[in-house]
Amino acid sequence: MKVGYIQYDVKHDREENFRIIQKYLEKRECDLVVLPELCVCGYLFENKKELMDSAEVIPDGVSTNRMLEWSKMYHCIIVFGLAERIGDKVYNTAVVVDKGTYIGKYQKIHLSDFEKKLFERGQLNRIFDLGEVKLGVQICFDLWFPEVSREQIQKGANLLCVLANFGGETTYIISQTRAIENLTPLVMSNRIGHEISHDMDAYFLGRSTIVQSDGKRICVGEKECERFDVCEIEIKQTKSNVICSNFDAEIAIHTIK
Repeated sequence: MKVGYIQYDVKHDREENFRIIQKYLEKRECDLVVLPELCVCGYLFENKKELMDSAEVIPDGVSTNRMLEWSKMYHCIIVFGLAERIGDKVYNTAVVVDKGTYIGKYQKIHLSDFEKKLFERGQLNRIFDLGEVKLGVQICFDLWFPEVSREQIQKGANLLCVLANFGGETTYIISQTRAIENLTPLVMSNRIGHEISHDMDAYFLGRSTIVQSDGKRICVGEKECERFDVCEIEIKQTKSNVICSNFDAEIAIHTIK
């Protein structure tokens, strides 16, 4: 399966972000592409009203419809992030579309202290069944909590997709660990660029990555560089590696006697 990420400087300008995304989708064939967290609206907002003005409904909003159109046009799965409006609440949400079909959404569960001022916490950890591939989708800080990935694997996920907006190396490092401990490939898309608000100065690193189930990084986006990288990975359920023939049996042991 050919999987990829688009790493770019997300603007507070939806149409400009659309232009960048389509520019890369036109260049190379890809079965699945992951875009950054909040990839159509930007990350920093001065207040809830400003965020609400950028938020959209799902699946009837402009961004979901545009991604549906592109997923059909380019015959691929697209996983992308946006601010989702439900009544007077806003969620940091990832949306999955496949070849013109809306598949579903995941609302970020683990929020940073800054995000808690603006977003509601998601409640449902789920997977997206697309036949051969079953996606576990996470958003940035979710990756720091191994329970999220493990629960997705137990539900049948065979590929982890991570949408991110991070500036330090920690999330990048953790991504390799999650692939290794779950014997599952991982695709992570992180943005680049710089945003400033009245109480935060945020720099975004890049370093998007594609990791095999054995933990080998087969693709890494350069720092501060716009990239569309595509690699071929094997999608399969595996429960063993060179040192253990049955990981499920080991996972079932919760205490050392």
